[in-house]
This record gives sequence, C-alpha cells and structure tokens, in this order.
Amino acid sequence: MAIYHFSMKPVSRGNGRSAVAAIAYRAAEKLLNERDGVTHDFSRKKGVLHSQIILPEHVQAPWAYDREKLWNTAEFSEKRKDARVAREFEIALPHELTVAQRLSAARAIAQELANRYESAVDFAIHEPHREGDMRNHHVHLLMTVREITPAGLGEKTLIERENKWLLSRNRPTTDMQIADLRRCWESIANAHLAIAGFDRSIDHRAHFARGYRIEPTVHMGVHATQIERRGSNLERGRLSPESAARNVTSIRENPAQILSIITDEKCVFDHHDIARTLHRYLNGDATEFQNAFTRVMSSPDLVELEEKCGDPDKSRSASARYTTREMVDLESHLLVSVKHMRRPHGYDAERHRSKHQKECHETLPLSLEQMAAVEHITGPEQIAVVVGYAGAGKSTMLAEARRAWELKGYKVHGAALSGKAAEGLQAATGIQSRTLASWEYGWQNERCNLNRSDVFVLDEAGMIGTKQMSRVLCEAEARGVKIVLVGDFEQLQAIRAGAPFRAIAQEAGYAELTEIRRQRADWQREASVAFATHHTGAGLSAYRDRGAVHFFADQEAACKRIVEDYLADRAERPLGTRVVMAHRRVDVRTMNEAIRSALRARGELSYVENSSEIKVGKEVLPEPAHRSEAVVETSVGKRAFAVGDRLVFLKNDRSLCVRNGMLGTVSSIQTNRAGNISAMGVSLDDRDGDMVRFSTTNYCSFDHGYATTIHKNQGATVDRSFVLASDTMDRHLTYVAMTRHRYGAELYAALDAFVQPDKLRQSGRLIENGKAPFKHCASEELSYFVTLEEERIGRNTVWGIDLERAMKLASPHIGDRLALKCQGCNPLVLSNGALTHRNRWKVVTDEELAFDHLTRLLSRSGIKKNVIDYNHAISGLRLPIQRSVIGGSVDALERVGKGNLGQENSVAWQSREKGVTEAKAVRGSAELRKAPFGMFDGLKLKVQAEAAGVHFNGHERSSLHRMGIAPEGRYFSSRQSWQSLAERARRQLPMEIAVDRYSRAYRSIERHIKEGLPVLSGQEQELREAGTKLDDLRTGQQALLKSVLKYDPEAARSMNKLSGRERVALLISSMRRENLARINPAIGAQRFIERWQTLQNQHAQLSGWKSQDDRQKLERQMHALVESLSETPLVEAELRSQSKALGFLYVLGEYESISHELHQGIGHVQSHDHDLGQEL
Repeated sequence: MAIYHFSMKPVSRGNGRSAVAAIAYRAAEKLLNERDGVTHDFSRKKGVLHSQIILPEHVQAPWAYDREKLWNTAEFSEKRKDARVAREFEIALPHELTVAQRLSAARAIAQELANRYESAVDFAIHEPHREGDMRNHHVHLLMTVREITPAGLGEKTLIERENKWLLSRNRPTTDMQIADLRRCWESIANAHLAIAGFDRSIDHRAHFARGYRIEPTVHMGVHATQIERRGSNLERGRLSPESAARNVTSIRENPAQILSIITDEKCVFDHHDIARTLHRYLNGDATEFQNAFTRVMSSPDLVELEEKCGDPDKSRSASARYTTREMVDLESHLLVSVKHMRRPHGYDAERHRSKHQKECHETLPLSLEQMAAVEHITGPEQIAVVVGYAGAGKSTMLAEARRAWELKGYKVHGAALSGKAAEGLQAATGIQSRTLASWEYGWQNERCNLNRSDVFVLDEAGMIGTKQMSRVLCEAEARGVKIVLVGDFEQLQAIRAGAPFRAIAQEAGYAELTEIRRQRADWQREASVAFATHHTGAGLSAYRDRGAVHFFADQEAACKRIVEDYLADRAERPLGTRVVMAHRRVDVRTMNEAIRSALRARGELSYVENSSEIKVGKEVLPEPAHRSEAVVETSVGKRAFAVGDRLVFLKNDRSLCVRNGMLGTVSSIQTNRAGNISAMGVSLDDRDGDMVRFSTTNYCSFDHGYATTIHKNQGATVDRSFVLASDTMDRHLTYVAMTRHRYGAELYAALDAFVQPDKLRQSGRLIENGKAPFKHCASEELSYFVTLEEERIGRNTVWGIDLERAMKLASPHIGDRLALKCQGCNPLVLSNGALTHRNRWKVVTDEELAFDHLTRLLSRSGIKKNVIDYNHAISGLRLPIQRSVIGGSVDALERVGKGNLGQENSVAWQSREKGVTEAKAVRGSAELRKAPFGMFDGLKLKVQAEAAGVHFNGHERSSLHRMGIAPEGRYFSSRQSWQSLAERARRQLPMEIAVDRYSRAYRSIERHIKEGLPVLSGQEQELREAGTKLDDLRTGQQALLKSVLKYDPEAARSMNKLSGRERVALLISSMRRENLARINPAIGAQRFIERWQTLQNQHAQLSGWKSQDDRQKLERQMHALVESLSETPLVEAELRSQSKALGFLYVLGEYESISHELHQGIGHVQSHDHDLGQEL
C-alpha cells in the first residue's frame, strides 16, 4: 500500500552544507560552487529518473532555469556564515503509480510550493536502490528561501519568517504552514491514486490523531540504509527500544488498533497476518511479542469466522480465519442497503418494458436469456445484477437496455474499474463511461452528482472491493439512482479486500447469461462453460485434445514458437486481430522484444519519418539520417518504435481520449534533432482505426502492444489469442486468458516449469531398464527394473514385475523424461496357495506429467473472501460457500422479525412464547451448523436449562454447545460431563461478571415491585452502576440488555427461574440474538407500531380539560417516538408498507413523509381536544 512520508529540513551552512552541493547530488549533475570554488560532480550517480526546476506560474524568470546559476545566486544572497540557503522537502511517492504518474504528482506538489511561496523549486525523482525496498520511490524538492523575481532573488518567503513576525501580522506559524503542506500533499497524492484507478489513499495524520496509540516505525534515511548495506550495526533502528516499549503498553491497553491496521489491507485474515503486523511495531523480544499476540487474539473486536481444523488430505492443519466487528458491520450494512434498494425505484416501468420487449424482437436477434436480462435490469427496482459468462453477450444486452432506459427518459452513465474496461463499455453499448475512481473523485468534490433520473451501470463489478462498493451503493442509495451491476465473479478477482459482487448478487437476485456467443466453435463454447464453472481441467483437456496445448523444453523454446505462430497468423490473416497474453510482466516484455526482433529481421517495420529542420538560434541543423526505428523514453523505460509497431497505452488521458490498456498501431513517428521520438500517431483498435496524435513530452505512458498482461485483456475480444502459461496463474486468470478469442486460442508452456518431482510417483529421465536379479543381488530371482534420474534427488531404481508390461506399452527411449505411476494392486495367488498383491504400473510421458501438473496449478482457486462467505450457504451461485459461522443474512433477519426463522437462525420472540421444539436436521449434513458469532463466543459456561423447563431447538443447542452452555442430553459426550464440573470453578470473564451484576440488580428491583415494596435508592444506584459497567466494557450493552428484557419473554422468565451462571448464559445468548434483531427493519417497524398503538390507546382514554397535562405528556412521548425514526431510515421505509397499522386510511404516496404525517396527526388530536375543553 502507498505510505505517507513528508519531511522537511533546512540546508544550512551551519551544518557544513551548501545548496549547490545538495542539488548536484540530488539531480546527479556536475555543478561549480562559485562561493568556495569547489566542483561537485555527481554525474555518474545512478537512480535519478527526472529532475526539473519549477517557477511560480505568474513569474517570468528565464535565468532561474539554469540550475548552476540559480543555486549560486541563492548562496550569494545569504551573508551569514550559518545562514539557511535552501529548504528541502523529501516525499514518498506512491509506488502503485507509473513513472509518468509519479512525475505528475511530483510536479503538482512542486508547483504548489512555488505558487504558495513565490519561490523556485528544484526537484529530483529517485528510483529505489536495487538492494533496498523496491517500493521506495521518492522525490527531493529544494526550495529557495527567497522569492524569485525576473532580476534575481527578493525577500524571504513566508515559511522562513520567525513566528513572532508571522503572528504580529496574523499569519500562520511555521508549524501551521508545514501541517497545511502535509494536508496538501495528501490531497494531491490521493487525487492521483484515484485518477489512476486505485482504491487506496494516504493519510497525513499521525497514528495518534487517527486513534492509533502505536508509534510508527522511523524512516531510516539514506545514511542508515548505506550502513545496513555494508553489513554494519546501527545505533538506532527502525524502532527505538523506548518506542517499542510504549507500543507494548499501547497494544496491551487497546489491541483493536492492530486489527484496524490489518483490515486496511484485507477483511479476512489469519494469525500469521496478526503476527506480521505486530512484528512491524515491536522489536525482537519474544516475551513481549507473545504477550502482545495474546492480547490481540483475545480482543473483543476480533471475530473468529472459522475455527482451526485439521485436513485429512493434508499434512498440516488449516489456520483459523478472523475478521473484525467493523468489517462485519460494513458488510451487514452493505446487504441491508441492497435489501432496501431491491424495492421499486418509483417509476412505472411495466408498460415500457412490455413495449421494449416487443421492440427487441424487431431489432437485434437477442436470445431469450438476453431478453430476460433486459427485462430484469429495466424493472422498477433500484438495484439490478447481471452475472454473465465470458463472451455471453453482456454488451449486446446492455445496448438494448440503454435504448429502453432512454425511451423512459433516463440518462445512462457507465463506470468500470479500469480505463480500458470503461472504454470497451462505451464502445460496445453506447453508454458514456469513465473509471469508477474518476466518478468517486467527482462525488467527493460535489461534481457529477446523479439523481433519480439517472441510471448508473457498473461493468466488471467483480473486480470492485468491499469498501469501494459500499461507497458506490451509499451514493446511489442516498441520491435515488438506479444502479446496475454487471460482471462475473469467476473472472479476475477484486483488486482490494473482499468480493462484494458475489454477496450482492445473492442478496438482490440476478439474471444470468450462460449462453456463450463469442466463440464460434461448439466445442470451444463448451470449454468456456467449463472454465466458468470451475472445471478448468475439462476446459484445458478440450484444447489439448485438439492440439492447442503445446509443451517445450524451456521458456525460450516456448517463446520462439509463440513468435512463429503469431507471425504466421499475421501473414495469413492480415485483417484479423490477435494478442499474446502472459501473467507476469517479465514474460510480456520478453514476448514483445521477441516479436519485434522477428518483424525487424523480416523488414516488416517501416522507416520512420524525421521531423522538419530544427533551428537553434540562427543556425539550421541538418536532418538526421533515416533509420528503421527511433528511441523514446517511456514511463517503463527506453523503447524503440517504428511505423507499424503495436502499442498499448498505460495511462488514462482525457485530452487524448485514451484509456489504460487500449491497443493501437503506430502510424506515424516524428523525431527530434537527436533522433529520438518527439511525437507519434497511433491508429486505435477500439475505434475503427481513429487516429490519435500526441507529443511524447506530454504523454509517455505506453509500451509495445504485441503482448500484454492477462489483467489488461479482461473484457477484450480478439480473433485469436496466444497464451504463455506460468506457474503463477490460477483458475480465474486461466478463465480470462482462454476466453478472449472468437476463432482460436493456443496455450504454450515450458516443461521445466511444470514437470516437478512428485512424492507419490517416481519421476525423472530414463537411464536404464530391463531384467536383473532383484536389487542386483545374485541370489534373488529375476525382476524388471527401471532406473530414473532427477537432478534434485539423484538416481532411483524401481522394481516390479508389471513394469515390463507398462514400459513395452509406452515404448520410451533412454533420456526421455517420464514418471512411473502406481495405479493400485492386482491380487495374486502364489504356488503355495498364499494370496498376495502385485503393483499395477503406468508409464506417464513428460508431456502427460507436465499437463497433469499444469492442470493442478491452473485450477487453483484465487477467490477472495467476504465475511458473508462464512455466514450461510448461498444457493444458486457457482461458488462453493463456507458453512455458517456468524449471524444470518438480511432475509434471515427478516424471518426473525416475522417469527418464521428456520433451522439456520434463532427463533423470533413471538414463536418462543409458544414453546420451541427441536429444529430439523441441517439440510444435507448430519453435522450441526455453527451459531452466529457474537462478542460472547468462547465463554465456557454450563447450564442445566432443560431441568428448569427451558427448551432449545437444534440450532440453539448448537449455539449453546459451541459456547459450552448446552443442556444435558445427546449433545454431550461423557468427557464433557466431567469437564463441566471443572467449568464451574472457572474464573468468570469481565462481560459475564457485568451481566450477572446487572441481572441481580434488576431482579432485586423487580422483586420489590411485585411485592408492593418501595424501590430503595441504593437499588437504583446499583442498577445504574451495573449498567455503566456494561457500557464501559462495550458501548451500548446496557441498552441491548434492556431491550432483551423488554422484548424477549424467555429472557424475562429466566430472571425468575434461573440464577448464577445459568442465567448469565441465557442472557448473553439472548443479547446476541437481540443484536441481530435490532438491525432488522421489519422488527424495528413492528416494535414501533406496538408502541405507537399503545400510546394512541392511552391518549384516546384521556378526554376533557382535567386530563390535559397527562395528554400533553403522552403527546410529547409520541413526538419523541416519531423523532426516533430519523435515526432509522430503513425502519421508516418499512413502516410505509404498514401505514394502516398506524391509523392511516390510505397508502402513503412516494413523496409523502410518514414522520411528517404522524407529527401532523398528533397536532390535529391536540388541537381538537383543546377546543373541546374550551367548550366544556
């Protein structure tokens, strides 16, 4: 992730420094310091990517662009021997950005400094050292301490003034100015990250200001780094002992901050992630580390999603999975929003949809599947989802939907995560589109705001992370925008944490496009379906059976064959489209160079056209000689181009109307005097050959485009594709790579990358085979042997009678690579009548061995996890979902409110009043499902509940059993029986103690009230203190427990029937269920109606002027109750559908506020009674 580093330090003579020497080193130049006559020569220094001088926009000072003159002038302007001659800023640049994007960000902050202080700013961008952190891109900025003028340097800048001088003129102090500059850089960096399409940001605030008490690591600096590289020890490390000790204390007091740092990067994690994060903020003391680790693992904010368990098919156990309550809340609110948006958008769409359905028959030949999808997304709901296989015609469907929306008066907007995907969406559907980051940046600045007359189409939605998707849905829900999500969660996974598209598709429902239309051959369409449905092996086998999977000795041979096939197709079908794909960038670079070399050798790359004559002063320089290619410095390094070269754009640029990932062909090149490319013309593939011309000075983010990464090709369609396989690919990358083509795809792989020695099979190169005495012992009988040699394990001889048959069947040659696979045993009766078994062997060739290993690697799942994946089994999806571990889905919560909860969730309070029987067995499994995770999970309590007359259904038994409080019965083993005795002696946890204290105080007051005794002040004080203690442990727990005792009859009965730990266990279980119920709008609406009807009945019984005070008191309560709806908009929306229960004789209109109507009704009743009282 991008990090924030912004430091400032003066360049002072008092420290023996000079501005000339400082800038000479940072810009890697040779400069003369005229003040002392010393020449500083750093021209051989490596790693300086760019240096430039920036002046204020309104100042014309050409002399200042001479670096040596500028800084010598700065030196001579200061007279004191300890004078400050420059001010240096060192800033970390986001490593996620390209070279050109980092340069743009550096220029932006330099221009900001120059304009703000009217000074000259000289900056140099340094690349990471080859032996250091490869993400350490940074920029050094040297700023003059005096203002720049056309004649020289003037007065000192504002930041150089003393605070006394500044305050006397009502100006910000130096510290205040630096803080503002830090905020300014945060804004610039985040804007560039957003424009580049990255869902991440930096924060200028210190850890303390962000709520973290952990002290950050120290920036080591260039000198410390040099000492480390020499192998010497540092007196001060990245974290001082004092800071590490303070971090230990901070983590002990608030371990949740470690979890917050982790969830900035991922939403589901394991204990290894916790250990890595702790290691970052602690020194190497093992005891302190273990103590801190224990504190984090016992934090109440940590939610265990999946327990650690052993895998019988593996030699190690699967680690437990965790998340935080914050992430649970985020995904829960996301699904609640989706549930709310599933409701009608507010427009009468049926008539238009019927009309459009008829028009679809008359225009494009849409399939029934596509027509159903069009009808689905043009419906009245505010959110709609389409899940479609690669090449299933999603773009055609969206084009028809756009026409339907526009007929209804909607304005349709499109968005996608990448620039190329946005461009493809616009080209294929006619929907004006741009990147999602660009939309968000506009929303943050109150631009590009949408409203109820807009439709927002989000393509490739499967690549959007949870936090970004939550922001988009929040914007759509708040503004009433209809949003349509389109994607395939089996293709490339979300860039950021989480996979919300799957969860939204399950919650909102979706139309599915499964009929492949891109591939022309039937068998290829079937293979695409196999790739889309996790049957990667079947898809690869289909291509292998038809000779489209090729193996070669090494990577070089594989690349050579790709070049030959690519050029052959280019010659055979010059008007066709084709692309070479690889996962790793290094492979892409290799393929581009190989194809260009072959084209250059064939003479197929045209000669460049040089620019016209160049004038320097009065001298006219001759044009350089013609060459076959010219060089240009791009954002990824120096590249040679010629007319006819393929080019890929690597950065979005609105002025050029190009997007990251777009492909084109170089149609013209202009060079400068030095023979380097100064301007280019490119014919774009996606726009039917439209030309775009640009200066390489203004836009340099491009590369050769014969081969590109698989990521850049999601959503693309070509005639033929050539895929270089690597062991870094998974099933999602394979799916995308093998479904981009219309007519053909070829897969190439190197044997040395995919033939690995397998412990279950003897493999290697064949050295010798034949018959010999067993183990070459002369006294033994003859047996057949095969000797293989593997470089890493040496030679190995395998003996077996059946080997002779297998070797004759395979007929390998000496030196061939093969493997011996034992396929089982055949029974054999010996001459003495004894029964034994003989191994049955199969000889596998090197290609079969490689294909088997390739299939295993390319079938691996790279699926990203949501919290909801551990929530319930999502039916209808093509993804296997984990078993239920935490609370129910939104629909499950709705069933809680309606008293119709099935076996997977807790029963509603209404059902429990009538008594609950045991639930049915969990569908499809004898194993009971785990209960929703709550803050009290892990408590090992024991309850004799059934003896007290309390019954539990199967799910509740599982819940209580997991907490250690299940009743006696068939759910307990004999071991648990004696363990429960020891459990009685266990020390209670703080939450248990607090709940027990509150229940005892509550029970004491309740007993006094029932017996007609007065409630003592000490009892009231004890109840208040007990409630305060609950809230101290976790905010809101007192209100939660009150709600339990109010709405849960079983919990209320347990106050009388149970005591001690049994009562605590029941209350804790009820609090967990109540916590889930409180976020359900249906339950909130039902409780509101009950309370409202109670107050209405009480109000109706009070008449006449004598009851006026009581009436007004009730009216104030009714107003307060209505006011509470402002905090729960989902409850208010739910009440709209139940308005008759509130006394309305009609259904409220869409724009009528139920809160306003209720307030008005109260006022009407009050006025009527008042008039009646006057008459009496």
